[in-house]
Amino acid sequence: MKKSIGVLVLFVSMLTLNAQQNLVKTKVNRTIGNHSESYKSFTFNGSWCWYTDPRAVYFEGKYKRTYSGWIDNYGNITIGFYDHDTKEIATHIVEENLEVDDHDHPSLLFDEAGRLLVFFNRHGYGEDTIAPPGFLIRAENPEDILQWKKVQELYLNDEKLKPSRNASFSQDYSHPIKLKAEQGRLYLFWRGIDGKPTYSISNDNGETWSKGKFVYMPDPIYAFRRPYTKVYSNGESKIHFTFTDGHPDKEKNNNIYYTYYENGAFYKANGQKIKNIEDLPLKTKELDIVYDAKKSGAKAWNWDIAEDEKGNPVIAYAKFPTDTTHYYCYAKWSGKDWINKTLVHAGSWFPKTQEGRKEWAPHYSGGMNIDHENTNEIYLSVKRNAVFEIEKWTTKNNGNSWKVEPITKGSEKDNIRPFAVRGAKKGNPLQVLWMQNTKYIVYSHAAWTNTTWDERFHSSIKIGVQSPEITNPLEPKQIIDVMRQTADWQFANPFDLKQVIDWHWGTYYVGVEALYELTKEDRYKQEMINVGEHANYSIGGEIFHADKATVMSNWAWLYEEDKDPKMIEHSKWVMDAHIGLRTARKADVRFAGNPYFTEWWTWCDALFVAPPAFAKMWDVTGEKKYLDYMDRMFWISKDYLYSKEDSLMFRDDRYFKKRSENGKKIFWGRGNGWVIAAVTRILDLLPQDYPSRPKYIEMYNEMTAKLLELQNKEDGMWRASLLDPEFFDVGETSGSAFYIYAMAWGLNNGILDMKHRPAVEKGWIALCDKVNKNGRLGSVQYDGVDPYKFKEDDWQVYGTGAFLMAGKEIYQLMGGSK
Repeated sequence: MKKSIGVLVLFVSMLTLNAQQNLVKTKVNRTIGNHSESYKSFTFNGSWCWYTDPRAVYFEGKYKRTYSGWIDNYGNITIGFYDHDTKEIATHIVEENLEVDDHDHPSLLFDEAGRLLVFFNRHGYGEDTIAPPGFLIRAENPEDILQWKKVQELYLNDEKLKPSRNASFSQDYSHPIKLKAEQGRLYLFWRGIDGKPTYSISNDNGETWSKGKFVYMPDPIYAFRRPYTKVYSNGESKIHFTFTDGHPDKEKNNNIYYTYYENGAFYKANGQKIKNIEDLPLKTKELDIVYDAKKSGAKAWNWDIAEDEKGNPVIAYAKFPTDTTHYYCYAKWSGKDWINKTLVHAGSWFPKTQEGRKEWAPHYSGGMNIDHENTNEIYLSVKRNAVFEIEKWTTKNNGNSWKVEPITKGSEKDNIRPFAVRGAKKGNPLQVLWMQNTKYIVYSHAAWTNTTWDERFHSSIKIGVQSPEITNPLEPKQIIDVMRQTADWQFANPFDLKQVIDWHWGTYYVGVEALYELTKEDRYKQEMINVGEHANYSIGGEIFHADKATVMSNWAWLYEEDKDPKMIEHSKWVMDAHIGLRTARKADVRFAGNPYFTEWWTWCDALFVAPPAFAKMWDVTGEKKYLDYMDRMFWISKDYLYSKEDSLMFRDDRYFKKRSENGKKIFWGRGNGWVIAAVTRILDLLPQDYPSRPKYIEMYNEMTAKLLELQNKEDGMWRASLLDPEFFDVGETSGSAFYIYAMAWGLNNGILDMKHRPAVEKGWIALCDKVNKNGRLGSVQYDGVDPYKFKEDDWQVYGTGAFLMAGKEIYQLMGGSK
C-alpha cells in the first residue's frame, strides 16, 4: 500500500512539474519505430561524448560516404565510413591504446582536396605528470581512411596564460572549423588552460598553429571554473558559440549564453559588436543570455548549436529543476529576441548508478542534436518505458508544436547521444547516428572510478539505416548480411567478459575469422586484437586444460595475418610444454575416476578446442612437431570415445553404458558437432600427403553419412539427443551449425557427394530462420555435457561462432568469391 501511494505521489508531482514547464504541443506517430538492435551498427564497440564535434560528416566526391569517429573501450581512436552505394562499412584505428575515456573521441574535418583531418585528445593525464597535447592526424589520400600521415602533437596551450602553478593544462573537446571567407583559414577550439574555452588558427591546412588564446573568461569565483562550449559554422564566414557558466555539478545557476564571430570580431545575436578578436577574452556580461537559470529556477547544460536558413542561431539545451528531472529545450533567435521552448521531460540521467555509490554524472541526459541542414528538425534521446529511445522532432512554427517520429521503439538498451550527420541533406538515407549502450556506468576507466575492467563502458554506434531483411538465405550477398548481423549482435551482447579468452569466446572467434576472411572488414579482426593485447596473448592458467587451448588457434590466426611474434610466443611455450610433458606414452583419456581428466583430451569437445590449435600453429610456423603431436593425441582420444557401430562419438566414458529415459544411447548433438567440426578444421590444414589424412577422411565420411541420416527431414536441423529425438523434438542450433559447416566444407572440397547439397542448403536455411530481426541467433543449448532442453530465445557465443563458420562455407558453395 505504501509503495502504491509513493508511486501515485510521484506521478502527481510529475504532472505538476510538467504543467509548470509549459511543455510544447506534440503529435506522436505511434505507427513507426523499430527495436534499436534492428539498425545497422557502424561499430559494436564505440562511444563518444557531445562536446567534441563534428562526430559524423557526409562527404560526396568520388564516393558517397558518411564518415564518423569514436573511441572503443580499449582506448583506440577509430575512423569509419559507410558507403551509400556499396553499403560497405570500413573502419581503421588511427591511434591505439590512448585511454579508456569516451571524452577522447575524434572530430572530423575535410580539407579542400577531400582528405580527412582528425582531431582528438586525451582527457586524463594517466600516470603522466605533464598534460598531454592535442592530436591531429591527416589522411594520405582523398576519401581514404587506410593510410595516414604521422600523428601531430599539438602543444597549443600557452604557459603564460596559467592563472596558477597547479592550474589544469589539458586540451579537451576539439572543434575544427574552416572559413572560406578567410582563404580557408582553420580555427581550432578546445577546452584549455584551467578549463577555459581556447582557440588557435592555422593558415597552412593545419601544418602549423598559433599559440592558444582564451575565447571566453567567466568570473573566477572558484578554481577550475570551466564553461562548456559548443561551436558551429557552415564554413562560410560566421562561427556560432554557446557557453555555460561552468559545469552544472558546480553551478547553482548555470546559464546558456551566445555570441558569434565574423570578419575578425565578435557580436551579439542582434549584430551589436562586442569586441575584436585581438581583444579577447569575452566576459560573461558581454554575451547574450539565451536562458537565465536563476529566473527560471533550473540550471542548464548546452547540447548543440546550429544556424537556420536566415543565418540565425538555434540552440538545444537541457535544464534541471532537480538532478533527477531533465527537460529538453529549444531556443532560436527570431531576429528580435530569443524564443525558448520546453519540449519534453526526458527522464533522468542514463548511466547505471552502482549500488552504494553516488551517481558520477547526474546531469548526463540521453541527449539531443539539431539537424544542421534543417534546424526545424531535432533528434532527442527520451526515456520511454524505462529505456532511452531516439526520436525525431519536427516543427513548422518556431517550436510551438512538434511532430514526433520514433526512430527506436521497444528497445532493451538505452539509446543516447544522437548526432545528426553534418552535410546530410534532405533525401540522404543516413541522417542520424547514436550510441546504444550495452553497459555504461561511467565515462572513464581511470583509477579514480574504482571500476573493474568488465565494468567499463561498452556501446555500439548505430546508424539510422535498418539491417537488410534476409529474404533469400542462399544468395551470397544476403549470406554476408546475416553473418554481419549475428556477429555485430554478439559483440554488442557479450557473454561473461571474465571468460573472454575461454573456449566459449574462442569458438566464436573462429567464426569471426571466417567472417573477416570473406569481408576483410577491419573491425572484426581488430576486436580480436583488442582481446589478445588485453590478455597479452596468453591463455590464462591451467595450461594443460584443453578448454584453455582454444584461443591459441585464434592467436595463431592473428599471427598469420599480422606477423607479430608476440601473438604466438606464449602459445608456443604452452604447446612445447604439452609436447614435452604430455606424451602419448603417458596418455590417460579416461574421464571417470581420473584425477587428471582435464589434462588430457578425455571428452569429445576437447577435440575441437585443442587439436586444431596445434594444427594451426604448424600451419603458421612450419614447425612439424605441433602437427605430429596433434595427430598422435587425436587418435588416442578418438579410438577411446568413438562408437564404430554408431559412427558417432560419446561425450566421455561415463556415457558408454548410460541410456536416456527412452532407453536410447546418449549421443549429444553439439558434442558430435564439436567432433565433426574438429575433423573438418584439421583436414582444412592437413597436407594432402600427410600419412594419416586418409583416416581423417574416413572418419569424416562415416560421421557425415550418419548425421545426414539423422537430419530432421522436415525442418533440416538436428536434435540435442541424436538417437533420441523424442527427448526434445526441436532443432538445436549450435550442433546443427557445426554439421552444416562440416558438410558445406566437404561439398566445397570434393569430399562429400553433391547429392547431399539440398540437405545442406535446407539446413542453412533453417539456421537463418533462427536469427531474429535484431541479429540474435536463438535455440542454442547452453554449455553443458549432454542433451538438455532449451528455449527459442537461448543464445551463446559459441553458437554464433558455429553459425559464422557455416556461413563462410555456404557463401563459397553458393558461388561467392573467397
